[in-house]
Amino acid sequence: MKFPEFITATSLDQGLEIKRERGTEARVIAGGTDLILKMRDKVLSPSVLIDLRRASLDGVTLSGEYLGLGASLSVSGVIENADIAQMFPALAAACKEFAGPPIRNRATLAGNIVNASPAADLVPPMIAYDADIVLRSSAGERILPLAEFFVGPGQSVIEPDEILTEIRLPLTSAATAATFIKLGQRRSMTISQVNLATRLSLDEQGKVSTARIVLGAVAPVPMRAVAAEAMLTGEELSEELLGAAARKAREEAMPISDFRASRAYRLQMTEVLVRRALARIAHQGAG
Repeated sequence: MKFPEFITATSLDQGLEIKRERGTEARVIAGGTDLILKMRDKVLSPSVLIDLRRASLDGVTLSGEYLGLGASLSVSGVIENADIAQMFPALAAACKEFAGPPIRNRATLAGNIVNASPAADLVPPMIAYDADIVLRSSAGERILPLAEFFVGPGQSVIEPDEILTEIRLPLTSAATAATFIKLGQRRSMTISQVNLATRLSLDEQGKVSTARIVLGAVAPVPMRAVAAEAMLTGEELSEELLGAAARKAREEAMPISDFRASRAYRLQMTEVLVRRALARIAHQGAG
């Protein structure tokens, strides 16, 4: 592997200027846990690596509307943050199941997003929480829902001159609960065969006001099971309803067969795990 030029940017503006000048030749490196493997396997061959660790993009900021997570925040940093654990427990749970401690110490939220893997563990909970992302270029910034970022395996809408700088998680109501479930070939250090996050909010009458069912590793991109969500919205939770929503989520999934799992197994487990996740929320209560 021919190693590219390595530039440590002392500010975000410097990094953005390099991206503007070098475009697709330049890649941002943070933890490098995905990027280096792709370079080794010759999937990517950047001529420039931009290190933004000195650009102060690893903070957590609380505004009146959202919790902002810097793109360079490590997975371990998420686990250690009390605000995230309290307000967005499904994301914290996903981070605890992510790889092992050495990788969690290096891997970043933005890296897990920009890698655009259909099986990315941290993406379903962030989509379930209706996360937005901030993409910056030397010309300005744009904000878009994380769910709209992905277009295919390893592919996204990020432009060659853009850098993902922040993830914004809208503050949720007290009557909200969410959960994350991951299925792999072993208990740890494994790529998901199926992963998912669910979130339910209830109104004062105990009916579902917001439903999110986000599936990973069962489609070309992380996906919301929108038809299953619609079945839940406006209804009171019951065993029959949870089962019907889980079956609908299975119908929406579009998995493939590969060396990790067959299509049939992924479809079956989508239904099982969605029902399990929804039942967990119903048992605990969304509030």
